[in-house]
Amino acid sequence: MISRITKRAGFARFRGVRTLRHGSLTLRAVPDPVVGAVHLAIATPKRSGSAVARNRVRRQVRAAMRARADRVPFGWYLVSLQGAAVDTDWGQLGISLDALVDQVRAQTADVVQSAPSLTMRAGR
Repeated sequence: MISRITKRAGFARFRGVRTLRHGSLTLRAVPDPVVGAVHLAIATPKRSGSAVARNRVRRQVRAAMRARADRVPFGWYLVSLQGAAVDTDWGQLGISLDALVDQVRAQTADVVQSAPSLTMRAGR
């Protein structure tokens, strides 16, 4: 399930988080398995185009994230669209989101592998 981030406190989680880029998309991710859902916010600057174009691209990104919901780790995500994103077609948005989700999954796997095991500590 993908829900929206609406409160100011939700956006505070993204301060100091590393930014991932691919194509005309930028992603800030805070994986959090405890949340049990994917929380998504989409930022589109006004200089990107008309309100109609910005809303269309937001709907496309939201639909693309829903289509990939089974691959996206639980947590908090902020997708920012660069100026050219409103002219990007559905296929390119999907390619960019796939690449960004793969980067987040790789980072999440690295963190899990590098975390110390509780059973190792108990044996000391």
